[in-house]
Amino acid sequence: MQTVYQLDDQGLLLHEREAPTKGHLQVMVAPPEVPAGHVARWVTALHPVIDTKTYGDPGTGAWEVIEDHRKDSLWLGHGKPYTLGADADGQTYDGLGPVPAWLYDAEPPAPEPTLAEAQAAQLVLINASFEAAAQALTAGYPEAERLTWPIQQAEALAWAADNTAPTPYLDGLADARGITPAEMRALTLAQVQAFQAASQQLVGTRQRLRDEINAAATVADVRAVVWPSGGEA
Repeated sequence: MQTVYQLDDQGLLLHEREAPTKGHLQVMVAPPEVPAGHVARWVTALHPVIDTKTYGDPGTGAWEVIEDHRKDSLWLGHGKPYTLGADADGQTYDGLGPVPAWLYDAEPPAPEPTLAEAQAAQLVLINASFEAAAQALTAGYPEAERLTWPIQQAEALAWAADNTAPTPYLDGLADARGITPAEMRALTLAQVQAFQAASQQLVGTRQRLRDEINAAATVADVRAVVWPSGGEA
């Protein structure tokens, strides 16, 4: 029995084992120590099939130790992982040897946005915060009831301007609710006024922040424009 060193089709060392004779893609020369992140490769001018009898014998080649990045995550740019062997503008890399300059061994940070890009992105955040705060004003009310709010508001505001104005819808609600029409009108008017005050603050705050974003001169200034903490205007 003798120790042989098995190669793959690329000439890379796979493992060593004991065998009675040398077989295909096997080397009789012990490889050097291979540090982590590297692999040993047998370099020879012989062909493993044409020169099968002498391939891997002492004196027919030599080992070289190369970097091995086949299991590493590589990147073309931010958000662009690279697949080994894939074409990238006419260039490819199989994971063996040093990582080429056009690849990264860690994901690069996102490039800084332009001022216009930062403004657009920040406005999306402001609008999302506004929507969340606005939805909180109507939380807990079923949609079918919210659909009646315009007529309730119209009657309540008309009554506030002229207490002789008819309020047929509010009167019907009062009857169903078991309170007097006057009580229903007063309750509804109070709700309308409270909602208007709250929505005025939200809308006005969103518009102010939009104006500040549009007036910002740098990306840092844009990012400093945020919705008030706690979601309140």
